[in-house]
Amino acid sequence: MNKQEMLIVLAALASAPLSAADAGATDDSELETVTVVGTRAALIESRDLKKGAGIVQDSIVAEDLGRFPDANVADSLSHVTGITISRTRGGEGQYVSVRGLGPAYSIVTLNGRILATDGDGREFAFDVLPSEVISGADVYKSADAAQLEGSIGGTINLSTAKPLTNPGRHIHFSVDGDYNDLSEKEGWKASAVYSDTFAGETMGVQLTAIYQDVTDRSDAVHEFSINPDSPGSFDANGDGVISADESDLLGLCCTSFGARIQNKKRTGITGVWQWKPSETFSTTVDALFTRLDAPTVGYHESYYVEDSILDENTGQHRWSNVSIDDHWVTGMTVAELVPEISTITEYRVVDTSQFGWNSQWKATDALTFTFDAYRSESTRDSGGKDTWVVSGIAGDHIGRVDMNSGGLPDISVTLEDGRDLATELAAHRLGDADYGLHYIGLSGTDVNDKVTGFTLGGAWTLDSGAFKSLNFGAARTERSKVRNTIENDTNGGSCQYCNMYSTTFASLGAHVVHPVTLPHFMRDAGGQQPRSFVRFDVPAYLDALHALDGQPILDENGDPTGDVFDASRTLPELNPVQSYDVSEDTNALFARADFGADHWYASAGLRWIDTDTTARTAVNTIVRVVDPTPNIPTSSPDVTYSEADPLTQKGSYSKLLPSFNAGFWLRDDLLLRAAAAKVMARPSLNQLAPTRTDNTLDRTFAIFYDGNADLKPITATQADLSLEWYFDEKSVLNAAVFWKDIKDFITTQLLENQDVGVVASIAGGPDQTLLYDVTRPINGDKAKVLGFELGAQHFLQNGVGFRASYTYTDTKAYVGGVHVGQLEGVSRDAYSVAIMYERDKWDAQAAADYSGRYTVVNDAVGGLSEIGAPITWVTASVAYKLTDSVGVSLEGRNLTDAHYFADLGRRDIMAGFETWGRSVILGVNVKF
Repeated sequence: MNKQEMLIVLAALASAPLSAADAGATDDSELETVTVVGTRAALIESRDLKKGAGIVQDSIVAEDLGRFPDANVADSLSHVTGITISRTRGGEGQYVSVRGLGPAYSIVTLNGRILATDGDGREFAFDVLPSEVISGADVYKSADAAQLEGSIGGTINLSTAKPLTNPGRHIHFSVDGDYNDLSEKEGWKASAVYSDTFAGETMGVQLTAIYQDVTDRSDAVHEFSINPDSPGSFDANGDGVISADESDLLGLCCTSFGARIQNKKRTGITGVWQWKPSETFSTTVDALFTRLDAPTVGYHESYYVEDSILDENTGQHRWSNVSIDDHWVTGMTVAELVPEISTITEYRVVDTSQFGWNSQWKATDALTFTFDAYRSESTRDSGGKDTWVVSGIAGDHIGRVDMNSGGLPDISVTLEDGRDLATELAAHRLGDADYGLHYIGLSGTDVNDKVTGFTLGGAWTLDSGAFKSLNFGAARTERSKVRNTIENDTNGGSCQYCNMYSTTFASLGAHVVHPVTLPHFMRDAGGQQPRSFVRFDVPAYLDALHALDGQPILDENGDPTGDVFDASRTLPELNPVQSYDVSEDTNALFARADFGADHWYASAGLRWIDTDTTARTAVNTIVRVVDPTPNIPTSSPDVTYSEADPLTQKGSYSKLLPSFNAGFWLRDDLLLRAAAAKVMARPSLNQLAPTRTDNTLDRTFAIFYDGNADLKPITATQADLSLEWYFDEKSVLNAAVFWKDIKDFITTQLLENQDVGVVASIAGGPDQTLLYDVTRPINGDKAKVLGFELGAQHFLQNGVGFRASYTYTDTKAYVGGVHVGQLEGVSRDAYSVAIMYERDKWDAQAAADYSGRYTVVNDAVGGLSEIGAPITWVTASVAYKLTDSVGVSLEGRNLTDAHYFADLGRRDIMAGFETWGRSVILGVNVKF
């Protein structure tokens, strides 16, 4: 594989840039002529931003107009000290964590304004945003009273280019083609930028357009679940006695793994109009629109292997030939195993927009006013459009499962007629006559998120000794998010045909089953399993159901229930219990005083916020569960719910947030910085409404509340201390220590075996109380974060340069006064290193971004925590200028074929896996 477009930029602790939130800043610096071209120039510009910073900040600058360091903004941010990212389909960066705190603890803004999101919470998914529409990104790590509140980890402010920053006419075109070695699919991307200034360079416009069409594939383990109560104990040696080694056992319940293929079409358009008729007035109107059209189809093979008693009279188990290692069942032969295959489709079309107006008026030599207004909206139309259809092969099949270290288990299935499942799938000999009806899930959510913001601020500059200026202002933000969940689990439509494997598609006169063999399926996942499978034509599957309309539904004994099949009952409906309408209105006042002299600077500020929230949803209860066939793992019980009652909950809170930043030049090239602040992060929007789901159909008997009306905002006291050595005009060496004392952080509370008022009949027995495990978000006691960062950047005269950064983060979390371990999702060690060469017509780079071992979930099951393994993402690129106007590039991503892996603290208990493959990108760019 070859080389990748790489990072380049980043930089470091930089200043308080102009943004809507920083209403006291001036626009003069933004209107200076700044031309940044190439890797080295971008890094030097980032370094200069760092040097002139008024707060603790890292920055990334575009290499050229319309050319960000990486094809994805999150990937570029991963080169910044203290930042790690999580990846989505195809390995593309999606969410960003700052200084060990997850995306829920940070906010993402565009030109200082909140970006609406299509997810349930506030976290911004970077995959909706083409990098070509971004000219820079700043990561604010220390607080400033003039900045938007809501972040403990950090604020990530993305910026779009403005025409008066780079006067004259500029036209850029670029075309890229890419290839991925896992999917063996090609894709392409085209972008164009037009920028022009006129009227004596007092007015300018800039337009950017991009379109991308690429097919991504990710192979992953989607389920590897363990029931903490099963098997509990097992007489593995058959001596009739349960020994200590055969007690307190954990064993595999079910596993599902396969491929997800996403056809990603991404469109982006931006427009900016600037006017500066005089030195005292300027105004900017900007707009952004993006569409992510990313339908996904997935193919999974599933095995439900949990032990059960097949015959109460003889005590016969599903399991035999069981092996055990330190209370973990490492192997078993499984009777009555139904091999299942699923076809999953996801419909994700996200429209994101932002419209803004910013004006600045210098009323006097000492007084400047700034006004900013914007509206951002994100819409996802997916309600009821996702499908998850499952089919299996009827019969008394025998399976064998043996665990492996560091990978999937070996899984083999002998069909009832003696055929080997893997062999038959590979030969494409299984089809409509073999597979029959089972689960038919239709679901999805419609999401609409709207954010409206206004800021009016001023800056009063005066020459009064050390007192330099006073920045002040007021802001208002109004946000509303509506989620409508449309699904067919709750109304029973998904399981109308469950466990009807013997009703094959051939018997219904339908052609539904098609063979599938994907190249490099589950590469590096380990173990031996069937590597070929089948897919289901979902529309044909749904049409086939009509053949049963009007026929009687039979119970587990084959007797009519009095009801008849009706395919229309499979259709999804609005589920008010999993839907919500949340509004949040915030008023803010802020003031910041700036001080300084020849060798030092300082600022001290206060931000006061007052927030009102209203959450509307509906609540119901599980009334009754009837489970006639608990010994059949693939069957599901019947669940009766009460009617949903509307629920409205309101809340409010006020916070006073002080902040302080200072710097002292120990020498002309050596800067010592210090910062301290009280900061806050709000609960996720979906956590404000107590929406609820349950896993009764899977017999897990667990209830999950997404929200909790009693949640309080998370607050933290934080401090930073850094030393920066600018030992030449292109280089820097820096070190920083940071500390955070977090109170009321949000964690998950698990209450086991709770009586929630559910009555159940199991296997035809009398009514009994059914206990549930209840999970809900709560405010934990406190958490502490202590870490340090190291960074370096240097260029030699021969064109060779490097940049490197390392972050160490130590966290401790407490719930109920008890230390529960590290904060989830925090890598203790992370680094990014890059070497580059830029001279004459050549520009080459190679980089590695490393995230260390981390806790995914504390106490995931049986007292074991889920641990994510380290991952190193390697990229490289080479570019050559054919002429001053035409260039070509070759890039490579994930060159070492890195993949995600997680376990439960021991390598033979897998918890997660995902692989994305390597990609190569060939590009051509032209500019005038």
